[in-house]
Amino acid sequence: MEVNKHSNKFYNAFRVWVKEADNGKAVVFLVLCLLLAVRLTAFGTIPGGLNQDGAMAAVDAKALAEYGTDRFGTFMPAHLRAWGYGQMSALLSYLMVPFIKIFGLNRTAVRLPILIASVLGSIAVYGTVKKVSDVKTGLAALLILAVNPWHFMQSRWALDCNLFPHMFVLGLFFLISSLKPDSASGKSREAGSAADMASGRKGKLYLSMVFFALCMYCYGVAFYMVPFFLLISCALLLLQKQVKWKEILICLFVYFGISWPVYGTMLINFMKWETVSLPFVTMEFFEGSVRSADILFFSENIGEQLLGNAKSLLNVVFLQKEDLLWNSIRDFGPMYRGTLPFVVLGAVLTARGAVKEENRARKTGCQLLLIFWICSLFTGLVINDININRINIIFYIHIIFAAAGVSFIIKKWKMAVYVFLTVFSFQSGMFFHAYFTDWSGEIERAFYGDFLDALEYAKDCDRGQYFITPDTQYEGAWNVTEILTLFVFEVDARYYQGADGSGQEGELPYREKFLYSNPPGGEALPEAVYVFKSPDMDKFAGGNFNLTFFGDYSVAVPVTEPESSP
Repeated sequence: MEVNKHSNKFYNAFRVWVKEADNGKAVVFLVLCLLLAVRLTAFGTIPGGLNQDGAMAAVDAKALAEYGTDRFGTFMPAHLRAWGYGQMSALLSYLMVPFIKIFGLNRTAVRLPILIASVLGSIAVYGTVKKVSDVKTGLAALLILAVNPWHFMQSRWALDCNLFPHMFVLGLFFLISSLKPDSASGKSREAGSAADMASGRKGKLYLSMVFFALCMYCYGVAFYMVPFFLLISCALLLLQKQVKWKEILICLFVYFGISWPVYGTMLINFMKWETVSLPFVTMEFFEGSVRSADILFFSENIGEQLLGNAKSLLNVVFLQKEDLLWNSIRDFGPMYRGTLPFVVLGAVLTARGAVKEENRARKTGCQLLLIFWICSLFTGLVINDININRINIIFYIHIIFAAAGVSFIIKKWKMAVYVFLTVFSFQSGMFFHAYFTDWSGEIERAFYGDFLDALEYAKDCDRGQYFITPDTQYEGAWNVTEILTLFVFEVDARYYQGADGSGQEGELPYREKFLYSNPPGGEALPEAVYVFKSPDMDKFAGGNFNLTFFGDYSVAVPVTEPESSP
């Protein structure tokens, strides 16, 4: 009897689960679990090594956590100096601060913000698609996202520009959630209930502006995308009486109230004005910036560059040709080969919904999705020679379109669901196998895995001075060598700026302690530790050093410690 009682409870619980699954809730939960599970697998170790831009963002985040400045001493910068000639957006570094404070400076801590943003972006896509279409299409979008190569790969390493699409799609979700339905309040509703609905709608509208404003701190490309999207969307919503002028003014206040420091920084650099320091933010002038060379409007031959940009857009986004190693895995592309027909079908269905959909909110939502797509394509045309990172804003809308196309076919032919599940399972299985095996070895080498191992070893062999090879990313790349060294050694920002020592008595100043130079041509100094390219090991012959090899790099440590001064 007791067994039957428990069996009945289990059966009843299973029936409830199935009923919820029909409504999408339980299935959505399971797909989110799948999405998280694959992203958390070996999260801190694959990709191995560390990209130099991610290390730079982390080093500045550590300085912000400790002193409220970047590593150069600039107080609360709206935009990071980064490499000097090529700056970096600041939001990722600010988001890293609490994780570095809690977990310390390590790969897991610096990658967590982009992982969380990716998961939130996935949920926002599900919510957006559900509102403009239905639950099943939203579930299809979430399932595609769970195993999508682009979304998976970018969520597992720290790169500032990869925050952009997530902040944007969060803003889009709240914007579409704020749309008025066919009837703002039915006759049977109480006036108070209608007022609550209007208040909630406005709150979502203003919250969308927060995320659109944060986009400006994610990637410079946002300046060629977000303002145009908001301007066109504003005109559309005004014409359809979805918003009033008062609400538009409040939206402008929220958007510029958050983003004006980074707009001010761009204006200062365009006009070549001096740095402006305020009690809560710094808008810095950067000498020697070359970022304008990335934009079509600053090209010497605009017509020729436009054709080149269109070709890059076609190759990277639509044909999914091979890209940089860290952006995609060959033979898979950012969205799997064979998805283009579903993207095109989904775009056509969305365009039809933008014209013929009877539900007012869904019709406007479809129109906003098309504006999103058009602005993304425009961005791909004005950014020179795009790669997957530079055009990352387009992949969410293509995933939404693909989900719409897949869902449409399944509704017409129910057996198609098994075909799609089989194909996606096979493709994703092959992709994840490649990612965690062959590709992981390739990316570790590309992300300086051997060099970082050598630095970790050298860190524990301090003899007072380090000679570290500058030949990492390329011959003479001392700035890349330096940023990776700052990360591994967790160099204090004020010590880096020139303060005496870093807490140890008698320690040399930073510029004397860390010398980014290859081993000297003559006899190596016995007072220093050397991190060098392995082929240079002949410079340490003679038995005065212990040599330890780490693949492409090696460490030479003096056999005996130097005698202390009297």
